[in-house]
Amino acid sequence: MQVELIDHSCNAVETIARSAGVCYGKDNGDKKRIARLKQHKHLATFRFAHAVFKFTDISRACQNQIVRSAHLDFLVESQRYVDQGERGFVMPDGIEGWQKSALDDVARRSRMLYRQLLEEGVPKEDARSILPANTMTSMYVAGNFQAWLDFLKLRVSKHAQAEIRKVAIYVWSTLSINFPEVFADLTFEAATLAIWEGRL
Repeated sequence: MQVELIDHSCNAVETIARSAGVCYGKDNGDKKRIARLKQHKHLATFRFAHAVFKFTDISRACQNQIVRSAHLDFLVESQRYVDQGERGFVMPDGIEGWQKSALDDVARRSRMLYRQLLEEGVPKEDARSILPANTMTSMYVAGNFQAWLDFLKLRVSKHAQAEIRKVAIYVWSTLSINFPEVFADLTFEAATLAIWEGRL
């Protein structure tokens, strides 16, 4: 899995502060305003900055959870156009021992059948039906900072599925490094911090 920041607003924090200033008749880029905006939950102001990420080698099951985020935008790899015969498989964290080898075998056999179907002239959009949900894929995800805050609140939770939680933690760590005024003070439970620091 790879999470990469592709693009973001220039002067994001100043833009947020200035946009909030319009509401209060003080249109300046005072960065101290960010903490007050968060404290008073004036989060609409965070819509004036954005970030775009590329997620590589996540499972399609994880992708399906990500695209349920109401206020993010997505472009996903098409199984209709991209040959899936050599795509990897994301092993779920909860699978261990004999289950892991059994699941590996299912993934291997599904790829073999997929390739056979293509060789026999079956269109990719039909042959893909044999592929497991955890087949690897890639996607671009764009969102304003309020949308990313909502995504993080939902997906960094210990109740989130392990793979999407890791994606969210990488997003959080990247955003908190680049935009600490907005993201660095978010607090999550110790298990989340352990993943972020590479101890899990």
